[in-house]
Amino acid sequence: MRMKSLQLVGLMVLAAATLHGQAVYWSAVPPDCTSLAGESPVAIANSAGTTIGYSCYVSGTFVWLAAGGGWRSSIRVAAPASAAIGVDYTFYDTSGNNLTLDTRFGSGASATSGNGVNFALFANQPAEVALLGATSGAPQYGATSTGSVYAVFYCPDAATCANVLPQLLYSTLPANSWLLSVPISWDTELWTQWSAEGIDDGGAHRVSLAIYNEDVTATSYTVRVYDGTGSLAGTGTTPVIAPLQSLPDGSLGEGGTYGALLSEVISTPLPAGVFKVLVDGGSKYSAVEVLQFDGAAASALQVAYDSAPSLRSTLGATSVRRANLRSARVASTPKLVFSALKEF
Repeated sequence: MRMKSLQLVGLMVLAAATLHGQAVYWSAVPPDCTSLAGESPVAIANSAGTTIGYSCYVSGTFVWLAAGGGWRSSIRVAAPASAAIGVDYTFYDTSGNNLTLDTRFGSGASATSGNGVNFALFANQPAEVALLGATSGAPQYGATSTGSVYAVFYCPDAATCANVLPQLLYSTLPANSWLLSVPISWDTELWTQWSAEGIDDGGAHRVSLAIYNEDVTATSYTVRVYDGTGSLAGTGTTPVIAPLQSLPDGSLGEGGTYGALLSEVISTPLPAGVFKVLVDGGSKYSAVEVLQFDGAAASALQVAYDSAPSLRSTLGATSVRRANLRSARVASTPKLVFSALKEF
C-alpha cells in the first residue's frame, strides 16, 4: 500500500508539472542507478525544500573552454527520447576557482551572467549554451577566458542517463571557418596515461593539448613524443596543475587545467611527419584533450588510454576506471528543481 501511495503521489506530481510546463527529470521513488558505476539516486526538491522525487545522474568535465578574444565555446546536448533530463553546468578558471561568464541560449536570447547555468529539457529537446566571455569584458569580450566546465545531468532512470552525450564546440568565426567538437571526460572514465597521434611542423600544422588534474594531489605531468620509428624524440613537463579542491562539506570540487601548444611543452624540435604524444601522470589521474590545427582546418584528435614506458603489463578494460571521487559532491544534498528551457 505504501508503494502504491508513493506511485500515486508521483503521478500527481507529474501531472501538475506537465500542466505548468515542467520537464520532469525525476522519479517518484528512488530509481536503481547502480548500473551507472554504482551511483546512488539524488533527491530533487521544490522551492520550499520539499523532496518531490529522485534522479540518477552522470557527471564529468569539459577540460578546456575558451571564451572571448575571438574565441567562443558552446555546449550542446539533447535529452534522449526516453525521458526529460536536468542539466547543470558550472564554470571554473584554470586553477579550479569559480569563473563568471556571460552566456546565451540561442541567437535571439539576451546574455546572462553567472558562474553556471542549469535548466531542464523535455524528451528529445536539444539545447545550446554559448559561452561569450568574461562578464567584466562585455560586450566586446576582448580578452580570452580559459578554464573548464563541470557538467551534471539528472535523469529519472539509469538508462536515460546512460544515453546523454554532450559536446563542447570551439569556434573563432568569422576569422576561421572551422568548428571543433570535443567530448566530455566522464568522472568514471579517467586514467593516468593518455596518447594521441598528430603532426606539428611549426608552420601550418600544429598540435595543442589540455590536461586536467583529476586527482587530489597537485601534479606536474610528463609529456613524451615518439617519432615514426617508435623512438623517443622529446620529453617535457607541464607546470604543476592544481588538484581537485576540498569543499567545506568534505566533497571534492574542481581541479586545475593547463592548455598549451605541444611545442611549448617540448623544447626540442618535434619529429617530422606523424608522431605519438604520450601524457604521463604516473599514478595520478587526469583527463586529456588534444587538438590538431592544419591551416584553415582543425579537429579534435582521438585520445586513447595508454601506459607509461615503465608499465608494460597489459591493462584490462576495467583497469582504466575508478570510483567517482566526486559523487559526494553531487549526491550530498537535495537539488532544487530546474526550470524547463524555453524555445528561442
